Amino acid sequence: MAKSKNYKDIFPILAIDKDSNAIVSANGDLTIGLEVTLPEIFTLSDGDYDNISETLVNSIKALPVGYVFHKQDWYVEEKFAPNLEHNLYSSDLARENELHFNERPYLRHKCYIYITVPAADVEKRTSLKSSLLKRHLVPVKQLEMSRLQSFVETVNKFVYLLASLQKIGIKTLKREDLLGTKNKTGIYQQYGTLSFDDPTINEIETSNDGFLQIGHKNTYTLTISELADFPTTLTNSVIYQPYSSDKYKLRVSTGSAIGLGLNFNHIVNQIIVIGDKDKLTKKLVAENKRHLSFAQWSSENQASIEYKSAYLGDMSMKGRVPVSGHVNVLVWDEDKNIAMNNRATCLAAIAGMDFVPREAKSDAAAIYWSCIPGNVAEIGKDNLFTAFIDEVTDLLAIETNYKDDSISNAGIRLTDRFGRPVMVDLFFKPRELNQISNRNIFAVGPSGSGKSFFTNNMVYYMLSGGMHVSIVDVGHSYRRLCDLMGGRYITYEMDNPIHFNPFYFKDGNPSEEEMDSIAELLKALWKTEDDRVSTAEMSTITNLVYEYYSALRKKDELTRRGEQNGKRIFPCFNTFYEFTKEDYPKIFENRGGREEVEFDLTNFLYVLRPYYKGGQYDYLLNSRDNIDLMELPFVVYELDNIKDHPVLFPVTTIMIMSNYVRKLVKVKGVLKALIIEEAWKALTKDKFANFLKWAAKTVRKHMGSLAVVTQEVDDLVGSSIVKDALINNSDIKILLDQRNYENRFPEIAELLGLSEKESTIIQGVGRSLDHTRPPYREVAIALRNNIKVYGLETSGAGYAAFTTERSEVEKIYLLAEESYGGDKNKAVFAWGRGERPKGTVKAS
Repeated sequence: MAKSKNYKDIFPILAIDKDSNAIVSANGDLTIGLEVTLPEIFTLSDGDYDNISETLVNSIKALPVGYVFHKQDWYVEEKFAPNLEHNLYSSDLARENELHFNERPYLRHKCYIYITVPAADVEKRTSLKSSLLKRHLVPVKQLEMSRLQSFVETVNKFVYLLASLQKIGIKTLKREDLLGTKNKTGIYQQYGTLSFDDPTINEIETSNDGFLQIGHKNTYTLTISELADFPTTLTNSVIYQPYSSDKYKLRVSTGSAIGLGLNFNHIVNQIIVIGDKDKLTKKLVAENKRHLSFAQWSSENQASIEYKSAYLGDMSMKGRVPVSGHVNVLVWDEDKNIAMNNRATCLAAIAGMDFVPREAKSDAAAIYWSCIPGNVAEIGKDNLFTAFIDEVTDLLAIETNYKDDSISNAGIRLTDRFGRPVMVDLFFKPRELNQISNRNIFAVGPSGSGKSFFTNNMVYYMLSGGMHVSIVDVGHSYRRLCDLMGGRYITYEMDNPIHFNPFYFKDGNPSEEEMDSIAELLKALWKTEDDRVSTAEMSTITNLVYEYYSALRKKDELTRRGEQNGKRIFPCFNTFYEFTKEDYPKIFENRGGREEVEFDLTNFLYVLRPYYKGGQYDYLLNSRDNIDLMELPFVVYELDNIKDHPVLFPVTTIMIMSNYVRKLVKVKGVLKALIIEEAWKALTKDKFANFLKWAAKTVRKHMGSLAVVTQEVDDLVGSSIVKDALINNSDIKILLDQRNYENRFPEIAELLGLSEKESTIIQGVGRSLDHTRPPYREVAIALRNNIKVYGLETSGAGYAAFTTERSEVEKIYLLAEESYGGDKNKAVFAWGRGERPKGTVKAS
């Protein structure tokens, strides 16, 4: 027969001390609550689990006899709600990506620890004496200030010991955290509604069949409350098979099976009562004597003697601490059928831990009531088992969800391994937290792993967050993204050859470093890599550049004052060449220069003649269009058509270096990234190799980021530049699916400086993907020693914008021609809606 009780009428908490934040129960028990931030799941090693367990054991052992440790973990289903008003989502693609995740379910986790000193011995109470059934008066002694002060000191000591573990954060719960405010529900309201947000307190309906209704929530309670239900062996962590292989074993806490391992509403209560070692010893010795006189009549008595003797031996010889323990899991849902299914899943999860699961029946309501924060002393001795403290702490779930923000101007939209959308900040927050000292990236992804797709996604959010990105590519992986984001796409085509203008500066006043850069370009055009350039020759080229800009400034000044007719001289290679031929010989002579001794001016002009008007490459350095590359947020240099050209390729690479250096120095207040994808192998010739070495060490001083992306293991193992310049100076490492390289991964791990834990986490990438989700890939991101695996999932439009699969790209272009007048951006969104071209793609 069901019975209803009003939560407020029988509430077992009497008061909360405003100074100490101590909770006083109706029984006179004192409690202080702590909110605990746990380490992120799937990020810990064997050693981490041992260290956490040891610290927990030592912290709990420091509590006096009779004290109660109550850990309460909430796992509440919520649905992702995109904030479309945020400035990050002003573009259509960003909105599409956010709406893709709209109402995506996930578990919100909160962890609390409550330390209680009971007014009376917990093990002398039974659950039948619950305040749910009968009211009690507060013992006067429990309200004495001396007892309160002693209790607060004990809790402070516990907090001090636990806080020594840097992976755990602790905050004392204040009165408003427990009782709530006008704008926020408190923990007591939340416990009475089984909701983080619902302020309505409803009646509690109980029955003797284990069913408990709290408002509209149907609940069931599963317990571990007898030592006989324990497995023969118990450890603090177990291998998580879905993300493990024969060689690499990823571990999770034993208790995670009933923590984040259950993807529905539930609360896990884990209770430890510090036992009296002397009292328990006397009790067991007396029981052994009694059993001994009957041992010859019963094999069970003999077994009991042996067990208790072993237990006594462990206490005396090994110093193990006896405790009483209890574990329960409260599952619920508004739909009773779903609640019953969740109950069955929870029972199976407990059985999967090799425990014998039990369901609370007549005492379900009393167990729920005793787990109200501050009321744990009512758990009752009938719900407690006796064990050693290390065995009970092995049951604690010690992980939480990823802590990445749900929204951030500096973040990249990814998901955690459960599918919850997160914004991963690679560049700013990690720097503030001292997780990285530079913002350089080294990314490794085998062919087909989604390397370019990930980079497209990353660049899109970097640009949306106001960062500047320059990409060097071979393979046209960023054409659609460039169109979508309004970037400048620089590539070589027969009717539109690649062109630059290293001589143009908006203010007409280049810095010394910028003039040096032009001098280096001229040296490279004049001499081959094998030719020696003398000090006199380099000095002359440097002076030539200086005199050219001095002449331009004088000409401009005269023109402004009206003292000279004609237009201002436009800075470009043509006017530089004319200055060198017509004006500089006299300057050179006046400086004491001798033709063909200090400098061969005739030879210099002859070699550079092809770049002057009318020459074979007169388009290359005389652009009037690409004069603003330094100011543009997004530029893509596509080198596929010139990667083997003996003239265009080296000149283009020098221009890329020059433009990026100018951007680093001139553009202030934003991150400036240079991403070299696929093309980097071709760029490891001496000049660019030296630039990479310089950039890897220097860009951090100018709020820059050098990112290098590669795919082949042999690219890593066989290059000293990779190791010495790039890997050692890249605090951000991104690794996509490496399972194909499992046997060779120790080589990669050694080169990248990965620990055994990091290697294990990386080898879990792509294993056991959740096929109930839309298609996605996984990627491991290491911020120095902090490594996590994320899901890479986008909307349909996002997929169309970022895919580099050739057949799909060609179909998207065909769809643009057929239905959208060649507008590729419209075709991207149409593809995302499921539209496909009617025709077939012509062979290239």
